[in-house]
Amino acid sequence: MSALKSFRLMFAGCVLLALAVVPALAQEEGSERVIDLVASTEEFEAWLATYEGWIGYAWSSEEDGTWYVEFYDQAEEEWLGYASVLIETDEIVDSFIPIPLPPEEYDAGKERIEVLVLDDPEVQARLLDPLLWSMWTDFNRYDRVWEVWFSRGLESIVVTATLDEDSFSISDIADGNALDEETALQNARDEAISLAYSAPGIDVALEDHDDWITYAERQEDDVWSVSFVAGGDELFYALVNTAEDTVLDAS
Repeated sequence: MSALKSFRLMFAGCVLLALAVVPALAQEEGSERVIDLVASTEEFEAWLATYEGWIGYAWSSEEDGTWYVEFYDQAEEEWLGYASVLIETDEIVDSFIPIPLPPEEYDAGKERIEVLVLDDPEVQARLLDPLLWSMWTDFNRYDRVWEVWFSRGLESIVVTATLDEDSFSISDIADGNALDEETALQNARDEAISLAYSAPGIDVALEDHDDWITYAERQEDDVWSVSFVAGGDELFYALVNTAEDTVLDAS
């Protein structure tokens, strides 16, 4: 899911930055306490109880004293939420849990959203005849939006909409095939950056730099070049193969 990958990319960036600027010992000493603090709140405790063996990660920022926490299932395949904590006060200033809608709310919302989407003039113009299309609807619990998919042969259209008791709105009508391609490309780019960060020598190259950014560019098929840049200067370069999970070159 794109939303899932967006969240993981955002926090992966924070992880790398934190590891570059915060001593490992300080991270280790504080992370367990912060994880326990968040996991013991009423909302997270109930949610994590449904995932036996869940895993928590925490890291801090020296700039403002904020700790960031992420949770995953035991296999680290499902992202279970995040929180940010002000360490001085133990205050949770931001959090998100991707909880699915309750069954009754989901069924009622699905029935209502399909009627409203099919009644939209722009959707009608795109479909021409809705009876010719197969329709599939689901609630995206990461972005908290409804997604209604239409398919006919090789054609695919996805309608993204929000719905509550008082309002309904369509935020996007997109080519479903193009969306899949875009998601796949972003996933490959994320994987290339992660692989490049494992290259030998990168820890030394990024030492004393806390404002670096990454540029990843596909060279051919599964081969990507990744540059770590700060202040206009390239600090580190890696050429990786995401299919073989290897670093081909690094400097």
